[in-house]
Amino acid sequence: MRHVGGVILAAALVAGAAGCAHVNYTADDRYTEGLVVCLSGAGGMMGETDRVREGLNAGGVRRAIEVFEWSAGGVLADQTDVEANHRKARRLARRIEGYIRSHPGRDVHLIGVSAGTGLVVWALEDLAEGCEATGAVLVSSSLDTKYDLTRALGKVSDRLYSFNSVADTVLSLGVTLAGTVDRGGGLAGGLVGFSPPDGASEETKALYKEKLVEISWWPGDVVLGHLGNHLGATNPMYVKAKIAPIVLGEQPAEPSAQEPPTEAVKGKEAMTPAYAERLEQKRKAEQAKKAAAAKKAKETAGKENDRKTETKKQADEPKEHAKPKRPRKPKEAVKKDDNNRFFNWHVGRRAPLTQQTPSSDAARFFREPRRLP
Repeated sequence: MRHVGGVILAAALVAGAAGCAHVNYTADDRYTEGLVVCLSGAGGMMGETDRVREGLNAGGVRRAIEVFEWSAGGVLADQTDVEANHRKARRLARRIEGYIRSHPGRDVHLIGVSAGTGLVVWALEDLAEGCEATGAVLVSSSLDTKYDLTRALGKVSDRLYSFNSVADTVLSLGVTLAGTVDRGGGLAGGLVGFSPPDGASEETKALYKEKLVEISWWPGDVVLGHLGNHLGATNPMYVKAKIAPIVLGEQPAEPSAQEPPTEAVKGKEAMTPAYAERLEQKRKAEQAKKAAAAKKAKETAGKENDRKTETKKQADEPKEHAKPKRPRKPKEAVKKDDNNRFFNWHVGRRAPLTQQTPSSDAARFFREPRRLP
C-alpha cells in the first residue's frame, strides 16, 4: 500500500513539474536569433497571443516572441478609437526600429489578430525611411477589404500574409455592424481577402500580386483545430503548421494524401485533400440522383395531368353514336286466382282445385278448424 501511495505521489510531482514548465519567450539568447511581435485582437482577453507563441515555439521558432500590449480593455473602444490606435502603432514602429538598430541583419516579423492587424499595418507604414521588417502576418483582419496596403507592402522585404475565412461570423456580423478598425465601413479583409483600392495604378496592382499572399480557410483545416471561426487560426496546431514556417522563411505546410496529419481524424480516415475531394464527389453524386428523381416525378405528374385533361375533353365531347337504352321489361303481374287457395293436406303441397264446389273434407275443415281431415 505504501508502495502504491509513493508511486501516485511521484506521478503527481512529475505532472506538477511538467505543468509548471514555462518557456521564456524573451530570453536574451532568443533576441540574437530574431524578433517576432504579436498583437491581440480588440479587448485582448481571449488568450490568442499565448496560443500563437505556443504554436510558434512548437514549430521551431527560437526567436524572441514579444507581446505588444495595446488593448485598453474594451472591445468596442479598441475597435473604434482610431486616433488612439494610431498612437500605439507609432510606439510599435519605434520598438521595431530600436531592435533593428541593436540587432542589424536579424529577421523581424509582426503577427496581428483581428483589430490588432490594423496596428501592424499602421506600424509598418510609420517605419522610418530605409527601415523595413522582414514580413507580417494578418490573422482574421478587421481592416477594410479595400484598405490601401501599398505603403505597408513596401515596408516588408518578404511578404505580407493574410489569413481569412468566409465562415468567420465575428467579422461577417459583429464587424459589419460595428465597423472595421480603420472605420472604412466595408467588409473586413479577414472575411473575403484584400484587393487593390479602386483606381489603383498598375504599380500598386503589381505590388499586391508580388507581396500579398492570401491564405483562405478550407474544411480540411479542421484537422489542425481551425474550424473557420474568428480565432481558429490561432490554434497552436494551426500556427505550428501554417504560421511558423512563414516566420522561418519557409512555405506553409500543406497536408498531403501521402502523409496525412495525425492530430485529428474524421471517422476512420484522415481529413486529407483527397478525402475531402471524395466527399465532394459523393455530395455531387447525391445531388445528381435527387435531381434525376425530381425530374422523373415531374414527368410522371405531367403525364398524369395530360391523361386527366384528355379524359375531361372526351367527357365534354357529344356522343354521336350513343346506343339507346333498352327499356326495362316490366315485371309480370302476379295472377291471383282461387286455384292455389287450398292445400292437399295429405301430401303437404298445393293442389289445383278440381271441382267448383267444396269437398266434404273442406266443408268439414271450415266447420271444425281445429280438427284435421
